[in-house]
Amino acid sequence: MDRLRFRIKNDGFKFFHLILAFNILTVLICSATISSILYGRLNQTVNKQNEEFMHYATSQALNGLANIMESCELIASDIYSDSTVANLFLSAYGGNVDYTLFHQFIGINNRFENYVATNIDIRSITIYKMDPELITDGKNIRSIESFSRQDLMKKAIDARGKNVWVTYEKEGGGTSILLLKYININLPGGILAIEMNLERLSNLYKGDPNAKYLMYLLSEGRTVFSSNPDIQLSPETLAGVNKHMQSDQVYSTLKQGQDDYYSYYGKVNGALTAVILYDAYELGKEKRSIAKYVLICTLFFILFGVALAIVFSTRFASAIEKLAGKMKAIEKGRLRLSPDRTYIREIAALDHTLCHMAQTIDGLTADVAKTERQKVESEIKYLQMQMNPHFLYNLLSAVRWMAFRKSEHKIVQIIDLLSDFYKIALSQGKDLIAMKSEIQLIEHYVALQNCCLSDQIMLAVHVDPGLEDLAICKMTLQPFVENSIIHGRIHGQALHIMVDIRQQEDRIAIMIQDDGMGAKESFGSYMESLNNGETSAIKVGYGVTNTFMRLKLYYRNARIHVRQGHPGTIVELSFSVGDHRVR
Repeated sequence: MDRLRFRIKNDGFKFFHLILAFNILTVLICSATISSILYGRLNQTVNKQNEEFMHYATSQALNGLANIMESCELIASDIYSDSTVANLFLSAYGGNVDYTLFHQFIGINNRFENYVATNIDIRSITIYKMDPELITDGKNIRSIESFSRQDLMKKAIDARGKNVWVTYEKEGGGTSILLLKYININLPGGILAIEMNLERLSNLYKGDPNAKYLMYLLSEGRTVFSSNPDIQLSPETLAGVNKHMQSDQVYSTLKQGQDDYYSYYGKVNGALTAVILYDAYELGKEKRSIAKYVLICTLFFILFGVALAIVFSTRFASAIEKLAGKMKAIEKGRLRLSPDRTYIREIAALDHTLCHMAQTIDGLTADVAKTERQKVESEIKYLQMQMNPHFLYNLLSAVRWMAFRKSEHKIVQIIDLLSDFYKIALSQGKDLIAMKSEIQLIEHYVALQNCCLSDQIMLAVHVDPGLEDLAICKMTLQPFVENSIIHGRIHGQALHIMVDIRQQEDRIAIMIQDDGMGAKESFGSYMESLNNGETSAIKVGYGVTNTFMRLKLYYRNARIHVRQGHPGTIVELSFSVGDHRVR
């Protein structure tokens, strides 16, 4: 950490901090993304489990309620088929007291009381007679006018003997759940009413004192039963349940008072709706546990990732700093560097390349220094050689003066030719001279040779107009003219040499032809190898080789071809030049 703090103080916001910030940001983004995905998947699983739990709890409640209602319906079916009840509506009776009818009433009352006593799901059984002439008002048989909700009676009559479940508010208070069945054995008949025992529901669905679990039975938009009478559905909650029922959303989240509940509802026989509420905080324990676990894992990954980012960034920055130090060393001239050991492959490659480059620069620097020394030495030698021509000129001038005093005109002519020849050959150290100077050079050379060979060398030169001032390498034609004289001349015979200089498009073509004995085939092969850039083991003519190399140096696509002239030899030179002229 001290090293990291030192780097921050001294370097400021540099590459190291950018790498560190990028790595930490990457760790945070990755950790947050993974945690979000993990929490979302686990949360989805927990929500699915909660929904399955609520579905199971509601199914259990509905099954219990369905069993109670099925028990009531079985008793209603038994009563409907009971002969005593049938005889009540089939017997002939008048307005007076009939003891047989009275005994029937007593039997029906006893039977109903027995049903109530032996079945805990039923609170009461009553038949509401529809014939006003039937003198039978009592506890279990009453006139239909005594029932306050005639609309419910009409609903049962319209059902034509089918079971009808209804709820209504009693006059003394409270809610009743009734099974109504129209007994139409003999018109006008009556209505069988079996009241469900709500205490049975209270025992079956005993309320949780902590209000974690609540069950409600709804009918016609109002509550007819609550497992915890102290906690009634608020109007807002009831409205939310009705809204979800209309949209067929059986599983939802509702707010009851200050608490949040998961809700699930289901219908029984189309008459009652059972609503189960379970405390969301209680069911959310597992979700909170998952959130805590995900948070701990996220913090661990973040801390671990940040630690790795710091370690990696520090090592990477250290390697970069070493490379920067080596660059500064190279800048100061310390070029003998060796690669450092590192486990980062890319940095190792850069380090190796940098050290190799430094070593290469060191070698090139040594070569440049050596070249500079050689250049200085050459310049010194050149200055020394400059002294020799001046000495030669002075010596020739003295010899010419002595020959002139003694009237030795031939010697004077030779000395003049030799002086002019060397004056052009040396040309004040220039490498390029005008074409006309090069022609004068070979003419002086041939004249000097004729002094020794009794004028047996015949030279003819043709130059295209406009090429006299063209710049050409000094001593380009002389080596080939010399070869013709030395190697091509037949002893005792005259030798004709023709030099033809022409321009062909953007190239200069020079042909040197003689009528001597002809060049050897090895000489032509050697020149072809030079044209192809090949190195030949056969060395033919230093002057010709030197001329070719100088042409290659100054001109593009320089070529020299040698062929037999039958008789003699033909040498063809060609090269591309720009508008280089000697002014």
